[in-house]
Amino acid sequence: MYFNVSRLMKEPGGSRRAFRVDDELVVEAAEAQRVTGTADLLRTDAGIWVSAALDAEVLSTCSRCLTECGQRIHMTIEEEFLPVADAETRASVGGLDEAVGSSGIDQNNVLDLSEAVHQYYALNIPMKPVCRADCRGICLTCGADLNNSPCQCDNSARDT
Repeated sequence: MYFNVSRLMKEPGGSRRAFRVDDELVVEAAEAQRVTGTADLLRTDAGIWVSAALDAEVLSTCSRCLTECGQRIHMTIEEEFLPVADAETRASVGGLDEAVGSSGIDQNNVLDLSEAVHQYYALNIPMKPVCRADCRGICLTCGADLNNSPCQCDNSARDT
């Protein structure tokens, strides 16, 4: 997710741009996920403040019945991205190159939002996903999916 911010970097603080986002996010060991939403860019005195509201779907396994299900996740990103070079002179900004790494505004005034989206995506994946709120899970004795039919196990309480 790349945004050319060369004009915005030359404008005074408070200048804004709004973008629609519809891109693919490549996640390790999984298929690419479609990410959609909006990104608002605000020029600050030091760089670009990004306010993004993004949605994606993650394929996961229900923690109760072990079936594959899709979970819609919402990411709200609020971060400032700093340039590694001055917009006018393209001279390197002292010490920011190492600190910014891959999540900043590069020499060509391109803001790369990919790393931030990866991090927010990982943070928003549910820890115990469920296929639906009333999922009954599986029988602990025979392993039958209780959402499809009741099992035939004798689960009555016994004195021991």
